[in-house]
Amino acid sequence: MSNINFAKILLNSEIEGPGTRFVIWFQGCNIGCKGCSNKELLKLEKKFFIKTSLLFEKILEAKDKFNIEGITLLGGEPFLQPEALKEIVNFCYKNKLTIICFTGYIYEKLLPEFKDILNKIDILIDGPFIMSQLDIKRRLIGSKNQRVLKLTDTYKNCDYFEKPHSEVEIQIYNDRFSMNGDGAVFDNEKGEFIFKLE
Repeated sequence: MSNINFAKILLNSEIEGPGTRFVIWFQGCNIGCKGCSNKELLKLEKKFFIKTSLLFEKILEAKDKFNIEGITLLGGEPFLQPEALKEIVNFCYKNKLTIICFTGYIYEKLLPEFKDILNKIDILIDGPFIMSQLDIKRRLIGSKNQRVLKLTDTYKNCDYFEKPHSEVEIQIYNDRFSMNGDGAVFDNEKGEFIFKLE
């Protein structure tokens, strides 16, 4: 088993892809997209550094407790930790959990080195975020250059990411508060932050 360096996990989310999903935010990215919505995840530093086997226990707990249909992998950049990514993808594949992965890299450039990982990912959202191409018409997709690649037939007829719909999810765990979702929910078409409390 390898180690994973992650920033955050959610055992169950209903806004990070179709169905109820376990979500992992990887720590660290070397792409450096201007206007990144997850700036706190860019630093190549240790956050939560654990064995992947401990993460697998949490995934199985979520499967049992929340009946998750799959996992969503975000970043940071998942492909900067290929050993951990491969183990997670293989584990989920064996446990009949669907896999959605966001990457700032391009699929065709990843394919020669990571074919074994990509073959088990159901949906790959690829490409760097480009602020001048801000996309407010597709759910969770940052910019118009990014593609929603259905690498298996599992979500062949699913239009989840094609809907012009943004959501924010708030979860409270005892004394902790967690908020996640599509940052564009607070932006206008020029990328200006327009959130107001009334």
